[in-house]
Amino acid sequence: MVALGQLEPARVLGPWRGRRPAEQRRQAKFVPVLYGEDHAHGHAELCLLLEGRCRFSFDHAGCVLRAGDLVVCPAGTAHAEAYVARAEGYRLAWWGLNEADPRLHVTRYRRRGGFALEQVMNLGLLPADAQARLQALRTFAAQSRPPDCEALREAMLTVALALHRRVLAGGAAQLDTRAQLVRRAADFVRAEAHRPLALADVARAAHVSPNYLTGLFRAETGTPLGRFILVERIARAQRQLGRPGASVKAVALELGFADPFTFSRAFKRVTGRAPRTSLRA
Repeated sequence: MVALGQLEPARVLGPWRGRRPAEQRRQAKFVPVLYGEDHAHGHAELCLLLEGRCRFSFDHAGCVLRAGDLVVCPAGTAHAEAYVARAEGYRLAWWGLNEADPRLHVTRYRRRGGFALEQVMNLGLLPADAQARLQALRTFAAQSRPPDCEALREAMLTVALALHRRVLAGGAAQLDTRAQLVRRAADFVRAEAHRPLALADVARAAHVSPNYLTGLFRAETGTPLGRFILVERIARAQRQLGRPGASVKAVALELGFADPFTFSRAFKRVTGRAPRTSLRA
């Protein structure tokens, strides 16, 4: 609330000429930590830096943000964030303006503990007035000129206050648990195991950043997300190899592996044996 109340025009950055982050803040080389600079969504996002400093890549141009900066990322805009120095922490609030499943998630980085997801809040259950302000935020993110700062601040504060009242009133369902996020990611992987999956694909489906989903998934399950993806894809391969007339080459290509050799190597890494042993006699 304090950060939103102090929002001023000089702190609102975005895709507009003269207001792009690298034009207004110290330019800096961006070094990806857990995901690359091509990370983007089919919906707009607002990124508010609450504490500290962080490196930020906006449309493949890097800069350093400071506390109080708000970056407006229209749909399809490549963006990423990382620490300035390993010893320097920061905290961010991401407003995901997905039409069907809008969410606010708060993340942070600390030297001890690394990247972590502190909280995810569902914005889809808020009252009509707050929903109207969410729609206004989507409009601001899509327009060709910087938004009026007072209107932007009022819209974000209205949504934040409505969320705060909902939680105080006992709306525990408003908050996603860590387990719910992990379950959403796992369900997506199982449903899409027929094709190659990047960490960014899974994070996009869970409406969180790859950094945080990767750390959260391992903390909750004890298994790296990349390993879970591979195991689910090999499980799908085993079922397909058991079909009458199946061949290693056909299954490898059907599941999107580059070639049978790559597929066989991945299969053996997971199961300890060659894929031909799963073929029906």
